[in-house]
Amino acid sequence: MGLLVFGMIVAARMRLRMVSLDFLQGHGSMSGRVNPLRCSSLWRCLVYLSMILGPKTGRAADTVTVARATSEPATEVKVPEGFQVQRLITMPADVGSWISMTFDPQGRILVSHQGNRMHRIRPARRNDPASQTIVEEIQTGVGGAHGLLYALGSLYAVTGAAHPQTGVYRIPDIDGKGNFGTPELLLEISGGSEHGPHGIVLGPQRRWLYFIAGNATGLPAGLTRNLVSQIAPTRHQQRPRPQGWVMRISPDGGQRELFSMGLRNAYDLAFDPEGELFTFDSDNEGFMGLPWYRPTNIYHLVSGADFGWRQSEENLPAYYPDNPPPVREVGPGSPTGIVFGTGTAFPLKYQRALFVCDWSYGRIYALHLRSRGATYEADWEFFASGRPLPATDIQVGPDGALYFISGGRGTPGHLYRVFWSGDAILPSPDKAPVRSSVQQRRALEDFHGRVHPQAVARAWPYLGSEDRAVRYAARVAIEHQDPQGWQQRVTSATDTQVLLTGLIALARQGDTTARAQILARLLSLDWDSLSLLQRHALLRVYGITFARMALPQGKQLEAVRSHLNSRYPTTTGTLNRELAALLYQLETPQLADRTLTVLEGTPTLMRQIHYLRLILKRGIEHFTAAQRGRLIAALDPPELRAIVRRPYADQKRTFGELIEQLGIDPDPPEQPVTRPVVKQWTVTELLPAVTSTALQSANRENGKVVFRIARCANCHRLGNTGGVLGPQLNGLAGRYRPEEILESLVLPSKVISDQYRMTIFIKRDGTQVTGQIVDLVGQEYRVRTDPLHPFARIKINRVDVEAVLPSQVSLMPSGILDRFNRQEIRDLIAYLIDPFATGLQGPRTDR
Repeated sequence: MGLLVFGMIVAARMRLRMVSLDFLQGHGSMSGRVNPLRCSSLWRCLVYLSMILGPKTGRAADTVTVARATSEPATEVKVPEGFQVQRLITMPADVGSWISMTFDPQGRILVSHQGNRMHRIRPARRNDPASQTIVEEIQTGVGGAHGLLYALGSLYAVTGAAHPQTGVYRIPDIDGKGNFGTPELLLEISGGSEHGPHGIVLGPQRRWLYFIAGNATGLPAGLTRNLVSQIAPTRHQQRPRPQGWVMRISPDGGQRELFSMGLRNAYDLAFDPEGELFTFDSDNEGFMGLPWYRPTNIYHLVSGADFGWRQSEENLPAYYPDNPPPVREVGPGSPTGIVFGTGTAFPLKYQRALFVCDWSYGRIYALHLRSRGATYEADWEFFASGRPLPATDIQVGPDGALYFISGGRGTPGHLYRVFWSGDAILPSPDKAPVRSSVQQRRALEDFHGRVHPQAVARAWPYLGSEDRAVRYAARVAIEHQDPQGWQQRVTSATDTQVLLTGLIALARQGDTTARAQILARLLSLDWDSLSLLQRHALLRVYGITFARMALPQGKQLEAVRSHLNSRYPTTTGTLNRELAALLYQLETPQLADRTLTVLEGTPTLMRQIHYLRLILKRGIEHFTAAQRGRLIAALDPPELRAIVRRPYADQKRTFGELIEQLGIDPDPPEQPVTRPVVKQWTVTELLPAVTSTALQSANRENGKVVFRIARCANCHRLGNTGGVLGPQLNGLAGRYRPEEILESLVLPSKVISDQYRMTIFIKRDGTQVTGQIVDLVGQEYRVRTDPLHPFARIKINRVDVEAVLPSQVSLMPSGILDRFNRQEIRDLIAYLIDPFATGLQGPRTDR
């Protein structure tokens, strides 16, 4: 034994170039998965000893082969027809729980372990069954990198933990062959862990490195430019708490610019062929079912943007004009790596797609973007899914295939390759011509973060642009200029849209003495002549002005109250939310009955909470018995109790007090369902109720009541309300015929989307568990088994599982219509087809 150790030490000191794990352990060549049991403790000690005693420059002398394998078909991963997936290698968690990746010029993959390790992978040749994937451990002096980028002759690493210090490193490639020198810390960053600094990419002009960080990350010191125009603090309002942000730095770290902010915890970012930047931001499942919950979203990252994420109830809704809306709302998940399909040998649709990974739910989405002015909107589809498939990063390889890795939180590391096996494909260009609207937006963005004598004159005409993205860029350009130079121009504007956009800028940046002028111009506007977007803008100006400059006094206070009071309530939920908040803030009298009316017409507790908080802030001790009765009848006590049971002190206190004041039993015994079964309906029996003739006599208001009684909103989103555990119901009329909607309600398991399909765990003790995988922690699955209680999780240890199978039973319970009569079901279908009474008669019948 002593001779073996001595031999290893000598070999290390002699700069042994490569040591084969399988050779030294006497196992012959390995194929398929690496067996962690073969990696003996002695061998690991010897490998680490050789690396410790070797040189510290990361040269080839320090390279140690830790695994090799031939590729296998990854049949457990579902992909669209025409694609195939190979599993190139699997690593034990303590050796290869991989979290980020990048390609080097030789086509090798550099990956970071979640601990203090870095690997280089030589992928097996695709059409050579005997070819092996080789994993080498390399020494770079940096580990735990959430972001990796090989560019400009160096490896850039963004460390999310102290390996050795959190920040952005540049590791020079000494000879261009992967022999790395001493790492240089370009930018030190405070904060880390899973909500720290993450992905990094090279900008289109190769002038900037862009990287992204989560909401537990402090802004680095020494910014040379801040492109974001935050609301200026006053003695009445301070800056918001930390948020996720995007920065760009020059390759040497000398120039440092804050690019955008207002994100929660996006992990990665990617440029499209037009040179536009995107990310996939995370949600906070703890707030699911609350009004400030934001699902995972695809965002178009533009200069100067604040995307509005704040802690809990401070979140800014997407309809606010001073934060850009998402390109696409996706739903619950854990976003990780993203990449565009540029350079893939895929069909054109997928070459242009944005691929995004969802770690928790084991999915990779393909987003198909389309232009919307100077920004985008998108549809999505599942591109890859598995049980589990905790994908952490994804890249396009030089061979035109899509590569992705899995790992994180102590899970084993995998490397997969996705390729097209259909007809030959013509590649699309790596760059696309820039649209005129984007060119205009970029010209305005050039004024962000700097004072320029022409900025106001150049940006001013675009404050009234019909393109929201251009209008946004113009406002930010003006906000970076001294308000004294443009305040009078705003308050004297005659065009309504220019005035409203300018007033938003003035409310955000102006001196508190500007309040009287701002309010005077708002009072001069005719509410009835404004569009919905303009009404939102008007109310937003009021909100910012009150927060930054305090409430008005005297006659102006009365005038503002009158201006808003006469409009409340309205038929639009988002306007009611803003009107109610402002009127309660202004201490407007006689609001209780009107707010109770709004509360009664709000279908979910998720949206009712806005009004409940306002009512509670004023107090209900002066409510009449009738008003108390209306309030109790409008609420859903079981959902209210569920909120109180969540681990958030503010919610426990606020809604616990409400339950007590209303005399609601805080912990009643379980009650049976009170509505009796009418009939076990079949589709055939109900078809006459959903003909076009029958639906013409339907009562949509009653359908809304049925929707609520059936608790559809617990899982489904309709308009801006509802849950996210099931598919969105917006726009059903444009996608499905009434009979198809009926069939999905009667037979929920006939067609199940992979996004909402449950998983069956068959355990070694003969029992089984069915639920949704929502997290992976080391060797444990965290599983949601009851959609009506989305925060209840059970833990299942991997070693206890015999098999994991997709469930053929829908998350939505069967028999959901059996407690309603034929007329009620007709009314429900009519409500689903046209929930907002737009007059839409229904979908095409020729499909």
